[in-house]
Amino acid sequence: MDSESHDRNLQRFLDSAQKYGITFNETKSEISTAKVRLLGYEISKGQLKPDPERFRALRELPVPGNMREQKRVVGLLAYYSQWIPNFSTKISLLTRNQQFPVSEEVKRTFESLKNELEKAAVYTIDPNRPLTVETDASDIAIAATLNQDGRPVAFFSRSLTKSERKHSSVEKEAYAIVESLRKWKHFLVGKAFTLVTDQRSVSFMYNRSNKGKIKNEKYQRWKLELSCFHYDVIYRPGKQNTVADTFTRNYLSAVTRNDLKLLHTSLCHPGVTRLLHYVRTKNLPFSCDDVRTVIEQCQTCAELKPRFFRQPTGELIKATQPFERISMDFKRPLSTVSRNRYLLTIIDEFSRFPFAFACPDMSSSTVVKCLNELFALFEFPAYVHTDRGTSFMSTEVQHFLHERGIATSRTTPYSPRRNQQIEKLNGTLWKAITLALHSKELDIAKWELVLNDALQSIRSLLCTATNRTPHERLLGFNRRSGSGTSLPTWLTSPGPVLLKKNVRSSKYDPITEEVDLVTCNPQYAVIRTPNGREETVSLRMVAPREDQKVIENENQSRTELDIGCPVQSSPPRNQPTDSIMPEETTSTTEDIARPSETQADETTHTYNLRVRRTRPNYKV
Repeated sequence: MDSESHDRNLQRFLDSAQKYGITFNETKSEISTAKVRLLGYEISKGQLKPDPERFRALRELPVPGNMREQKRVVGLLAYYSQWIPNFSTKISLLTRNQQFPVSEEVKRTFESLKNELEKAAVYTIDPNRPLTVETDASDIAIAATLNQDGRPVAFFSRSLTKSERKHSSVEKEAYAIVESLRKWKHFLVGKAFTLVTDQRSVSFMYNRSNKGKIKNEKYQRWKLELSCFHYDVIYRPGKQNTVADTFTRNYLSAVTRNDLKLLHTSLCHPGVTRLLHYVRTKNLPFSCDDVRTVIEQCQTCAELKPRFFRQPTGELIKATQPFERISMDFKRPLSTVSRNRYLLTIIDEFSRFPFAFACPDMSSSTVVKCLNELFALFEFPAYVHTDRGTSFMSTEVQHFLHERGIATSRTTPYSPRRNQQIEKLNGTLWKAITLALHSKELDIAKWELVLNDALQSIRSLLCTATNRTPHERLLGFNRRSGSGTSLPTWLTSPGPVLLKKNVRSSKYDPITEEVDLVTCNPQYAVIRTPNGREETVSLRMVAPREDQKVIENENQSRTELDIGCPVQSSPPRNQPTDSIMPEETTSTTEDIARPSETQADETTHTYNLRVRRTRPNYKV
């Protein structure tokens, strides 16, 4: 039949249908088509072929992007190896590959093996031979394979919708079975087949011999839908369910890389560090390996991004003692609510102890004024290192420094790395100021309110370059804690202490044993036992020795009574040490302001101040 006769007969048919009031849905009708897909086959002029949709999942299987995906692909092909001639020779290049992305030769081998597998598929199903359906599900995809006598008949895979991805793993596995049986209903209705799943609970749920009641209504509807099929459910561990697992996992990897490529492009091609930080802060499902792979395969980054080369820095002049060398610089300009729009920063290069002065301008007189304030508190430095700013190179500043015997040095032009300590301080200090303002919910223009807090924070925290705090390295002792927690004297230095024994062989054994204190913090202590083993114990398990208690009591008494008032050298024996001294009158400002009256008679035991003499409560 030619085209003209076909059109003529079709028009006669449509006229007859219109005459008798018969209507047709245009979207469900195919007119003048050369081939028709019906019951898993493609029917064309004089030919009957398998439906290409049966092998679409196999054709779209992506090239392996890493070793794990390559192992899955090899497992899939090895599952059907008996139907592929010379399989061991053809697969050898793929199994030996260690380079990713793979070479063109490996890609050609992979595509040829997929074609071989498609040719080995069963085109015409034998109704007398058993069928097997293997299903699997991953986080974002479901897949299934239909086999007969170990030979592939059809492959199926598809991604899950956004709402379907939120379902539990059991529900996804159950849905993979339902969707695959819907897909191949024309193959399976009226035939006995085997259903294979790697989810044990799903195999129990869909077992036809199981008469238990399913409480979930969705599972009830799915089981009712599958009641028209005659099947047996078999559980197979996931490691053995290689074929269906390959399609779900490799589909997941392909989708993951495509989504990550779009994200990488939309963010203007950032590097590994910034893209990985963005992914983690947004809780996106991409691993570090995914990020590295996408960026390494990005053609745009390879063409346009330069290969960064860090020039080796020369040896810097290192200070050997505090205030031997100081560096200073201006940070400018800053938004502010006051007149001070500039920040003069100074750092001692030996201890990394920072100083900062809020300034209204960058003039040489301002620099001299700030240096005068600094030198009034500390000694003159031997050297002052700056950049080539006009205020630092002015005659006034140079004369001020040279007059006091202070040598000066400057960086080379356009080389801020030659003054890297002060440049690093500028960034660290401003970051600390910004965080402090954010914590206190203040505007950035009020940076002067938190400047001292930021400086104290930097001075008190560990400097990784020196492995000590700037305060300790400059002044020789740690800054007192502002949090209200401090350690007694006997815990501040290593030495022998008493440790409570939790296990004793006899009730007559001593409760404590003497150990060496290594280090401690307000909660835990590191001790060394007599056999040389170091342990971490709670501070409540440690107590001072008798000689340490006496020293601690004297120190604490001296601290609490350091107001100019004498105390009784030794209380009466019948009076407990923790008792309250007799009070004659209520203490007033006059009593405290005139300690000389109290000191007039040191032998009397009458006190104008109510004083408690305490000792630490040591628990063992």
